[in-house]
Amino acid sequence: MGSTSPNSTSNPLATPYTSPTGTLNLSHRIVLAPMTRMRASDKTGTINPSAATYYAERTLPGSLLISEGTVIHPRGKGFPCTPGLWTEEQARAWKPVTDSVHARGGVFFVQLWHVGRVSVPKMIGGARPFSSTSAHLPGSHVLFGGEGGVEEYVDSHAMTVQDINDVIAQFAHAARLAVEIAGFDGVEIHGANGYLLDSFVHDNINTRDDMYGGSLENRLRFPLQVVDAVVDAVGAHRTAIRLAPFHVLQETRDSNRLATFGGFCAELERRGLGYVHVVEPRYDQGSGEGAFSGDIHRENVPVDGSSSASIWPFRRILKNTTVIGAGGYDAVSAAKAIEEGRIDLAAFGRYFTSNPDLPERLFKGLPLTKYHRPTFYTPGDEGYLGWSRWDGAST
Repeated sequence: MGSTSPNSTSNPLATPYTSPTGTLNLSHRIVLAPMTRMRASDKTGTINPSAATYYAERTLPGSLLISEGTVIHPRGKGFPCTPGLWTEEQARAWKPVTDSVHARGGVFFVQLWHVGRVSVPKMIGGARPFSSTSAHLPGSHVLFGGEGGVEEYVDSHAMTVQDINDVIAQFAHAARLAVEIAGFDGVEIHGANGYLLDSFVHDNINTRDDMYGGSLENRLRFPLQVVDAVVDAVGAHRTAIRLAPFHVLQETRDSNRLATFGGFCAELERRGLGYVHVVEPRYDQGSGEGAFSGDIHRENVPVDGSSSASIWPFRRILKNTTVIGAGGYDAVSAAKAIEEGRIDLAAFGRYFTSNPDLPERLFKGLPLTKYHRPTFYTPGDEGYLGWSRWDGAST
């Protein structure tokens, strides 16, 4: 993460932005990326009360924040101590958090999450995880959190049409709870990273021979039905989705990523969503940490430096939709991506954990405080609250 940037008077990161739908009226272009922190109640799925302070600390007037992944149903849970949004109790627990962000002038979207086959029976009451087909991931699932440990992946449950209809309804229900009770300004559907919806999109995972498998139209059917159900529930302007066309973990190896996600984006463009959040192809390059350690090989991804090895092909399709880019940005590369029109907004993750005033630091080219990975997923306030602003004040 670079510590230099253009001065704030000419820095694209510091310029205001209004989305075509009018949902986003922002004073700058830096977005808090969705980041799992595993501090919710593992028993009830209610968000931790300290989240109100955590998110408020990271809110400047006119900021866009995206919440940590929030599970839509017990069957969709993949990690301990992650919050949920399938009951009114859970939604009411979020209300002080959204109020804290709104009090500081922020716009707040919740990320709705169903992990699908990236789960294990321990997390979902002994059941088999949902997926497009029965094939399971290799190896073991890292549980993180306070207990930690690993559990072997098991064969997935190939979803029936009734299962699919149930999950579509669960996404819509969570969206209504989010907007009507929890007070969020909108919802971001997690459609990336090999989670449930993504497992239907990739042709190497989805080997179905019914109306939800085979052709691109069929493989996109379930994710687009979820999008449409959420649109019906809360409106297109409050509906967003996250995609990771070039993701390689969780065995997401589509045979033609550009065609698959180009077709996906064309459908999303027609719907006039609040935004589409796209992860850059080299979000993990140069990282030796956690799941990104070692040599990561991408099949069917151009490596010649052409624009096809970027999110440009999708930006050119999403002409009238706000595009948030994420993955590996520093102040300079994010400003360049905005200036050239590849993205409208830039999402930052890890450095936001340790720099609650990250936008101001990036605007002014100030040094960044290194994040503390050992406390990303641990309980309590250590590594969660108490990080100092650049002016020395504790938030």
